[in-house]
Amino acid sequence: MLNRMKKPSLSIMLFLVVIGMACSENTENLVAAPDDDNNGNEPTEAISYQSDVQPIFNSNCTSCHGSSGNVRLTSFSALMSSVGTNYGNNVVVAGDADASGLVDKIEPNPQHGTRMPIGGTLTTTEIQTIRTWINEGAANN
Repeated sequence: MLNRMKKPSLSIMLFLVVIGMACSENTENLVAAPDDDNNGNEPTEAISYQSDVQPIFNSNCTSCHGSSGNVRLTSFSALMSSVGTNYGNNVVVAGDADASGLVDKIEPNPQHGTRMPIGGTLTTTEIQTIRTWINEGAANN
């Protein structure tokens, strides 16, 4: 009788080990590891115009694109009312960085004229910040 009890117990233990191994192989897909380079696996905060975008303009653009001219980058309202000579009303197209004249001018090889800022370039991070802000809807936040 003792042998009969060991056989079911051994079978149950073997079954539980197999199930446990199968479950442990699948758990790595259920738990995300921290993502230090933020390549899209973690939620990110929305880009803030006031905290993230305007400081880029203040440091690199407003000395030329200040209070006069068609493109003014001193404030959100000035930017959004700007009209680029070759871009019409498309200096900033909320939700579409690729259609925004502003993005065309700060990236390499613009369709019209010279890359901005003249005599320098924005960093890849600064350009991506502006692109992301526009793609998020170009909010006054």
